[in-house]
Amino acid sequence: MQEAYVNINSIPTHIFTWGRWIEETITEKEIVICITGNPGLPGFYTEFAGTLQKELGDLPVWVIGHAGHDDPPEASIREVPQLSGNEELFNLDGQIRHKIAFIEKYVPSDVKIHLIGHSIGAWMILQLLENERIRSRIQKCYMLFPTVERMMESPNGWVFTKVVMPLYSVFGYIFFSFFNFLPVWLRLMLIQIYFLIFSIPRQFLGTALKYSKPSVAEKVVFLADDEMARVRGIQREIVEQNLDILKFYYGTTDGWVPVSYYEQLKKDYPKVDAQLDTKKIDHAFVLRHSQTMAATVRDMIQQHRRG
Repeated sequence: MQEAYVNINSIPTHIFTWGRWIEETITEKEIVICITGNPGLPGFYTEFAGTLQKELGDLPVWVIGHAGHDDPPEASIREVPQLSGNEELFNLDGQIRHKIAFIEKYVPSDVKIHLIGHSIGAWMILQLLENERIRSRIQKCYMLFPTVERMMESPNGWVFTKVVMPLYSVFGYIFFSFFNFLPVWLRLMLIQIYFLIFSIPRQFLGTALKYSKPSVAEKVVFLADDEMARVRGIQREIVEQNLDILKFYYGTTDGWVPVSYYEQLKKDYPKVDAQLDTKKIDHAFVLRHSQTMAATVRDMIQQHRRG
């Protein structure tokens, strides 16, 4: 595994790779790129992506998070712009421009991309397909637990808009600021207690500590709020025009994407390649089911390799 912060659209962006670094010459004919969900900290995806690359063997796997969701170390000379006055860099449109810039800079035009999108990453993939320069490079898209429609109407969307956002607007910045005034050992202990309660592996402690920074948390919430406003009805024209390269994977315990969304998709598009999970994998699969999902995605990719 290799990692570094690289400037993409003038924003320091944490990139993780397995198999080949982004600045190395790509000799393979195909590559796998994963666009994260929200929060877009690629550190949560290390077990999934590392296992996937090991399972595939000969394909590089890269993970890119979202602009502003993972600040570089304090000693770094690179700084992420503040949210205020730079909203266009961190909303959905800004995140899409961010992914286009990354692909166009680091992926040669003759290399085909297996593009994985988790949660809101799947919605971003639909927008990327509107860009012909990106569309021509895609081998297949794998939409995992895809929040591509009716986010506000979902059970978790209702909780977010009716409970989380009102509380955050009043107490959020104060809470995260106070939390970050605590000694690091105490912050880690509190996060570890949370992890124990919810059976989250300790390996994500460092990433969760980054997530708790006020400058990161506000951008995560800002993007989520934009998602609620923008992700409404499914974008039928985009889906219809790209059915041949889209693969959807839905959960059965997903508060963001209920099973009814899967059933409606199958009804509206009888020929769609859509699969319903049978293993009760969580929406946030990277926390507890990385290896299981890596094996599942490996099988998907193997079915759609270039001949």
